[in-house]
Amino acid sequence: MNENNASRQDVQEIYDKEYIPYSVKWGRLTSLVGVVASFAPVVVLLVVFKVMPPIDAIITAATIRISACFVYYFIEPISFQPVLGIPGTYMAFLSGNISNLRVPCSSVAQNAAGVKEGTPEGAVISTIGVAVSVVVNLAILTIGVLLGAQILKLIPQSLINALVFLVPALYGAMLIQMVLYSPKMAIVTVPLGVIALLISKITKIYDSSVAILISVFGAIILGRLLQNTRWFSDEEA
Repeated sequence: MNENNASRQDVQEIYDKEYIPYSVKWGRLTSLVGVVASFAPVVVLLVVFKVMPPIDAIITAATIRISACFVYYFIEPISFQPVLGIPGTYMAFLSGNISNLRVPCSSVAQNAAGVKEGTPEGAVISTIGVAVSVVVNLAILTIGVLLGAQILKLIPQSLINALVFLVPALYGAMLIQMVLYSPKMAIVTVPLGVIALLISKITKIYDSSVAILISVFGAIILGRLLQNTRWFSDEEA
């Protein structure tokens, strides 16, 4: 038992003092490079082609975009980071396709490896899962760009129409996995999300993004309140 505790402490120390600082250092650097690269096409249009939209058009477009996405600046890091881990979060936000590709790959990788999310082992496996998904995604995307038209001609129209159900299927699989992982927590949090969404659809008091916000922070608050209760601790045991 003492050897196991010592080994566990060594792993935690390496994770806290070496792995995470290294990941944060390069994660910040690559993220900043990604931000700069995102503006490169705009700079090319301005400097090379002398294309400059009116200031009022820029302000209008920025206002629309910020108002539509502002809430996700809070929702996505908070809701995805526990699954992705810190290194996986940097990689996922830089590569994109977070909810429909990176998070499912991270979750499935941790489940296949038999590690718990939120642990050092889970963060390492999550990083591997996200990295593999990026490589595979890039390879498939390259093939799709080069041969996309030819491939689509070979796929039956019924299959192409069915692809619209791909993202809901991914979310459904993730939901069931989380329900099986903590069924008692799911009894409380799943109805919370459903109720928040129904209220937004029926009453129009707020939109779906606010419903997501309520679901995420509501689940966090309820989880913290139930964490130390006997009802919840029995499940963890």
